[in-house]
Amino acid sequence: MHELPAVHGFVRTVAVSKIGEAGLAIDITANAGEMAKIAAYLDLLSLGSFTARVELTRWRKGVLVTGHFKSDVTQACVITLEPVEAVVEGDFERRYLPDVDEAEAGEVRIDPEGEDPAEPLGREIDLGEILVEELSLGLDPYPRKTDAVHPTEKDAVAKADSPFAVLSKLQAKGAKKKGKS
Repeated sequence: MHELPAVHGFVRTVAVSKIGEAGLAIDITANAGEMAKIAAYLDLLSLGSFTARVELTRWRKGVLVTGHFKSDVTQACVITLEPVEAVVEGDFERRYLPDVDEAEAGEVRIDPEGEDPAEPLGREIDLGEILVEELSLGLDPYPRKTDAVHPTEKDAVAKADSPFAVLSKLQAKGAKKKGKS
């Protein structure tokens, strides 16, 4: 079965057979074309750099993938749509195990507080897919320039009364009710 190329255009496959007992360390850098595709895929204004250091080691009967990525991103401010630059970086870990027949494995139990279950291990691992996913998880979902103020926030600040003014209004309302009774 042939898989379709990734929509984000960032593919870095590693054959599992190349991972020896000593493991394998790989430095990855996206080129300009790949960064443009990743930026479009993640709805970024731009992606200035995208690098990672990934280590693959044998784990149980599968593979453990660990690493660190770093990227310079520019997103649109959710209020003004002006560019907001940020450095996004993080560590990650993925575990892969060979497919196990469900009938052979029995009932699958997942602990919501525990670690994520291992992913199925094929002949190759696409490090590009892992890195784009980790980058997307590290992005600020609501990027905002530090001086950006939403129009409703401006109105609220302009119309805000001091706490004492609010209390005096409440007192005045209470006095009116007492006078009517």
